[in-house]
Amino acid sequence: MQKLFDFSQVPVIDNHCHLFDVADKNHNLAKILSLSLNNMPEDQLENTLLYRKMLMELGVLLNAGGDQQDILQARTKAMKADYRDYVAGLFNDAGVDTLLIDLGYQPAHVNLSEFETLVPAEVKYIYRIETVLDEIWNNKLDFNTAEELFYRSLDEAVNDLSIIAVKSIIGYRTGLDIVDRSRSETKMNWLQDEKVVRDFFLLRAMEKCIEYNLPMQIHASFGESNLNLLHNNPLLLKRLLENPKYNRAKIVLVHGGYPYSFEAGYLAAMYPNVFLDISEMIPFVPLGLRKGLRDIFDMCPLTKIMYGSDGYVIPEIHWLAARVAKYELALLFTNLVKEKIFDVDYGCRIARGIFFNNAKNVYNV
Repeated sequence: MQKLFDFSQVPVIDNHCHLFDVADKNHNLAKILSLSLNNMPEDQLENTLLYRKMLMELGVLLNAGGDQQDILQARTKAMKADYRDYVAGLFNDAGVDTLLIDLGYQPAHVNLSEFETLVPAEVKYIYRIETVLDEIWNNKLDFNTAEELFYRSLDEAVNDLSIIAVKSIIGYRTGLDIVDRSRSETKMNWLQDEKVVRDFFLLRAMEKCIEYNLPMQIHASFGESNLNLLHNNPLLLKRLLENPKYNRAKIVLVHGGYPYSFEAGYLAAMYPNVFLDISEMIPFVPLGLRKGLRDIFDMCPLTKIMYGSDGYVIPEIHWLAARVAKYELALLFTNLVKEKIFDVDYGCRIARGIFFNNAKNVYNV
């Protein structure tokens, strides 16, 4: 089927990603692309669709042969010759204009100034509350100390890093069924139940987001192997979304809820303050992402959908995700035009929103 759209020149705000190395570290590419925290055998790592897709795209970009070793050697040669130029080539090819970096996940420990100098894009930061909550829980800090540390850390992130959003991965820790805990109840049951602690502080973070007019990102999807997917269905957030105290908070469901993508799209259709990010399923689910996108588009207002890569450690993930997203949305939009759901002009406007304008508006960047 002939595509009616070409989004290759559309600029990209990557609304959810992580730091990558500021110098070539000679990582095992197949291992980096695995979300498993276990020691997976090499033959398994090298036989995933994501890895094969990465090789194919790199082969085209680097004008390398189809053999795995030829492509990997070409990649190594390009990085060692001029890493800065290699990164610039990736970003220019994918049209990446701005990165919104979650600082809470740092498998690549880099100096922020060096990163900003390296990357040919604007860089903004997102503060993850588990940065301090894990410290509070693991060190069993007393309630007053914990409360003071939590608020001080968040205020410092706002004032010193000029963060543009706050994020939580509470789904990784205690699940998304968040219960509104009063201060007195939390203090009375302090450190007896981890869920009480994390629920309490997530809602305090939500209140601060309303005060600062910052969006709140919440992981609501699959992830690494230490996540219980059953506890990350975005429908579990309904108790929170029904609470009128928090309906002024802009909530971004990170990763589009995948594999619960219809559920995520449904929530965005029901609640004015809920938005969706489509990272991680793009590019980590090469086949399922088409169903995931359709499930989201079925009900979600299209002005509430934002592109993200979830890229980390190596710059190629940020690059590949943007390329895949542009290709898949062009394919999906072509089908929607042929199905007489919308026309080409509307599709072009919506695509620019998904890749750029929606995030610009939500995060005020």
